[in-house]
Amino acid sequence: MLIESQKTRELVATLKLLSPGTPLREGIDYIIQGKTGGLIVVGDTPEILDLTEGGFRINCQYTPMRLFELSKMDGAIILSEDAKRIVRANVTLRVDPSIPSRETGLRHRSADKFAKQTEHIVLAVSQSRNTLTLYLKSQHYIFRERPILLSGANQTMLALTQHVKAMQDAVAILNWAELSGNVTLANVVTAIQLYERVRRADQELNRYRIELGTEAESMQYTPELTTEIERGLLITKDYYHESLRSESRAFEHILRLDASSLASRGNISEALGYPRDIHNFFEVLEPRGYRMLSQVSRIPSSVIENIVGEFKTLDRICTAAIGELQAVEGVGKTRASTIKDTLAQMKTTTVQPHAFALSAFE
Repeated sequence: MLIESQKTRELVATLKLLSPGTPLREGIDYIIQGKTGGLIVVGDTPEILDLTEGGFRINCQYTPMRLFELSKMDGAIILSEDAKRIVRANVTLRVDPSIPSRETGLRHRSADKFAKQTEHIVLAVSQSRNTLTLYLKSQHYIFRERPILLSGANQTMLALTQHVKAMQDAVAILNWAELSGNVTLANVVTAIQLYERVRRADQELNRYRIELGTEAESMQYTPELTTEIERGLLITKDYYHESLRSESRAFEHILRLDASSLASRGNISEALGYPRDIHNFFEVLEPRGYRMLSQVSRIPSSVIENIVGEFKTLDRICTAAIGELQAVEGVGKTRASTIKDTLAQMKTTTVQPHAFALSAFE
């Protein structure tokens, strides 16, 4: 359930093709070391081939060294869609002059326009700066040098560690508040704020992992954190104001907040459909129960939807009889008992934290 924009997903998937240790990246590294520069199109669709002139029909198996040797010619290189074959070399790209571009160099300008024109991957290797730039549709991404990557990755890991600790403290407070029926808007906003900061730091670290490739062994994924982030997104689903009609509107609003805007708890409150001034909002909030139910073992999200749809609030779910739970589609007797036992155990083992839910940013 991790929330990412389509553009981000496409970019991350493309970056993986160019991670250190991949054949394509090895060939590009040869080009950078040889200081020849290069223009590479990944995709051999009829549309792309119709937009090329001159050059040579190669149609041979891709190898890093072949890519390097062919880059010594001035024209572009066309690779197959899976980057396993070199289709053409030294071709001229027929670029639509009406497509706008902010790039200044001829090679990068052509790469930018051709990526927008064909919606395919185009790579530009700068001869003078020894840098690799990825163009994908309207996006572009400049790959960073190893020392810069390692420094940035270490800083991001440190920040992520700090954010996770603060997030866990906020969740402990929210857990107690939900199970005791004392949830405030500040509890909810602070938890969402910290979960979002963790999610963004983890996403940034993932970019570093991809760019460092085989050198990122010490920064591997932790499935537990991924699960925690996914569960944190359910806070928004639990508390968005019914006036928004769907949680997607709240999610979209929060995702659009930049780092500075995320630091304001008023912005989070507004995204959920509540007043900006959370300090003068004294109403006790009732969770729908999505996040708590997600902690019950082996219960599908579709069944959780059915339960919340029937009972509306966590309190009503907790006080429901086994027979009432059993009657919900997809629950059954065994699952109803598991739900009752798990929620009861949560109530008896969750103690009030000593810390109060204070904003980490204000």
